[in-house]
Amino acid sequence: MGYLKNHWWKRWIRRRGCKLAGGPASVGKRTTLVLEEQVELGHLRIVPPRLEIGAYSYVRSGTDLSLVASIGRFCSIGSDCFIGQEKHTHPSDWVSSHPFQHTGTALRYEPALSYAEIGHDVWIGHSAMVMEGVKVGTGAIIATRAVVTRDVPPYAIVAGTPAQVIRYRHPPEIIEGLLASRWWELDSAFLTGLPLDRPREFLAALEAREAPRAAYRRMTITRQGCRLD
Repeated sequence: MGYLKNHWWKRWIRRRGCKLAGGPASVGKRTTLVLEEQVELGHLRIVPPRLEIGAYSYVRSGTDLSLVASIGRFCSIGSDCFIGQEKHTHPSDWVSSHPFQHTGTALRYEPALSYAEIGHDVWIGHSAMVMEGVKVGTGAIIATRAVVTRDVPPYAIVAGTPAQVIRYRHPPEIIEGLLASRWWELDSAFLTGLPLDRPREFLAALEAREAPRAAYRRMTITRQGCRLD
């Protein structure tokens, strides 16, 4: 995609409530990117066959989105992260791990791929790595430079290499209530009128009133251009 066309589509995306700093040119040739409203993406490498990102989530520049299928709503992803990092880029059980063995020869190296899934309200710190196939639960926090090799439970805080659970953000009954409330599906203007800094009171307030559901528009972005769904 040429510079002028890419710039035009960048402005088109911005006028419709999202940001893609690199424009459609930053999306892989075979990638379909689906965004809900208020998503903000810095200068990224985006190469999954299909990636869906929920409303209000942002990803800072320098991050690599590889083998990842979905990122939920209200996620905060720092710079220089690797999400969906391949585990088996080289054969470890052949004579050599070097690609000369399957480059221009009769041998084929085609490892099975699995895709990471990031829940809602997930915070991933600067330079963290989430391996392919990992499911990160809603509300989880991944510390800076952590390497996540296994699934992360909802509302867990993990750190280290490999990442381990340090603690949980809330007591079990609050975690259960937040997950049951599915608050990320509610209208954001309604949510900001609730005591978001006091989870127990927040849950009580939700039970006391009828909550309007969110209805976010979606846009589909490919190298060829964009459309509203």
